[in-house]
Amino acid sequence: MRVRIYELQPGDGGFVLDKSRMHCIIAVKEGKGSFKFLNSSREKLIRELFDAPSTTFVSGGTAPDGTHWDAVKTHPAWSVEAIEAIVGNQLYGFNLGATIEYDD
Repeated sequence: MRVRIYELQPGDGGFVLDKSRMHCIIAVKEGKGSFKFLNSSREKLIRELFDAPSTTFVSGGTAPDGTHWDAVKTHPAWSVEAIEAIVGNQLYGFNLGATIEYDD
């Protein structure tokens, strides 16, 4: 698996990947990732996101007594689920986006 991280730019109908501004290529093999940074300005952030377990929102609501609750699922670092959650949800908040290339 390979993850390519780019900066986001405003485009038609939302933000799009600016493929001229790649920050990092991550190669994932056997549950471990290796980073190749082309722009080190976000290196610390990217390393922290991918090296840690990732959580995804599963459900939430309000109990009859008015208590609010959320349920999340935690994915181990470098699992396919964690990588998909980071690319699909978390990078956007840092004005970053990515593509995932799966191995055949």
